[in-house]
Amino acid sequence: MNAALLSRQGLWIPFGFLGIFLTTVCLRPLLPIDETRYLSVAWEMFLRHDWLAPLTKNGEPYHHKPPLLFWMINAVWAVTGPSRWAATMPPVAMGLASVYLTTLLAQRLFTRSAQIACRVPCIIMGCLPFLVYSSMVMFDVTMAFFVLLTILNMLAFAQTQRWRYVALMALSMGLGVLTKGPVNYLYVIFPMLLGPVWHCNALKPLRWYGGCLAALMLSIVPVLLWLLPVLRQSDAHFAFWLVWEQTAGRVTGGFKDAHVRPFLFYVPVAIVLAMPWAFFPQFWRQGRALRRLAGNEAGLRFVLCWLASAFVAFSLISGKQPHYLVPLIPGLAILIACLLEGLKVKTLRKVAMGSYAVFVLAHVIGSQTFFKNYDLMPVARYVRQNADRDWAFVKQYHGEVTFLARRQTPLDVLSDGHEAREWLIQHPEGLVIMRYEDNEDVAAFHEILSIPYRGKMLGIFKDKSATGRQ
Repeated sequence: MNAALLSRQGLWIPFGFLGIFLTTVCLRPLLPIDETRYLSVAWEMFLRHDWLAPLTKNGEPYHHKPPLLFWMINAVWAVTGPSRWAATMPPVAMGLASVYLTTLLAQRLFTRSAQIACRVPCIIMGCLPFLVYSSMVMFDVTMAFFVLLTILNMLAFAQTQRWRYVALMALSMGLGVLTKGPVNYLYVIFPMLLGPVWHCNALKPLRWYGGCLAALMLSIVPVLLWLLPVLRQSDAHFAFWLVWEQTAGRVTGGFKDAHVRPFLFYVPVAIVLAMPWAFFPQFWRQGRALRRLAGNEAGLRFVLCWLASAFVAFSLISGKQPHYLVPLIPGLAILIACLLEGLKVKTLRKVAMGSYAVFVLAHVIGSQTFFKNYDLMPVARYVRQNADRDWAFVKQYHGEVTFLARRQTPLDVLSDGHEAREWLIQHPEGLVIMRYEDNEDVAAFHEILSIPYRGKMLGIFKDKSATGRQ
């Protein structure tokens, strides 16, 4: 890697991520429902002391995600003990590593010009979505790290034809699958298929495609090392959901949590990901000349083959979420570096610092305003203080308080207020957590505590006949 990245001038990158980490843990609550759910799954893994057991959420099988992020969190907790700040370290570290790997990738793709690689850290650090997702306990930035590792080894294989890079490709792809599932292949398979298009020299088709196919097949090995012990401990229903429904269901939209969106959903998302760099006129002027530029530059052809093919593929999939494109941000940063090659690095750095300031300022303001509508700690604190009582949660439970309250036993999950009243009769000392819109919805219960929560209210209630008991 370029020594300049590790020089004194490059120290602003790790210090920048240290600032992201401190800003997050000091100013932002653990955000429901994603962060609270994932940390609850990691917490239950911590309680089991078994990393190869099937994942659970509130004691029930959790087959929505593979285990790598939860392993990383538990590895940190094994040293520090369980905490929110420790759980934030892995995604922040993956974000930092991704900046360096993206710069290394730019160096490999554009050997003629060191200026493009020099611009990449500024551009990716100026991308607000990348800063946000690097600070969240989610899977996408970790996925970006393994996508970058796969592509770097793919380029090394294209250049040297050495089989050790096939093995490294397989390992990084397998770890990507263990991060978020088979969707990992969509981020990397198109540069494999389009190798003869982007490579500057003629590739030997048999060796190239044979190596790529071997890497794809070998990538299953790390997955099987986890999957086989899990399937031995679970039933056929769990195996079906884990192996098939989570992938095919999201592609077709048949899965109930697939987030079905229209085909063009990602077009405005891509524009947001390109901000604030899309405000530069040169971005659009050079963008119109991309076809001509790509004809003379193999590195640019690679980036376009990678990004355009993956973008179309994800647009064709029924299930869509904005953060599904986060692993493509490194490639987008390299593309933007090409488009803005005429700008001074100093200018790009100033813009990146401005985006970084916006990130911090938004957290300062949010900590005093809208973040309060997502802070579950008042409820979790009461749950933890009354851990010996029976607890229930009305409607779908996403692990909102399991980790925050350090619950060691599951909550009962109830379908509606009527079932909650019956449950309280059977559990006279029990307490119910319920989300509601107005006081009429909870008139049949005695309120103990209520907080604003995601545009509604979230409260703790007990049976009215138990008003005198605490």
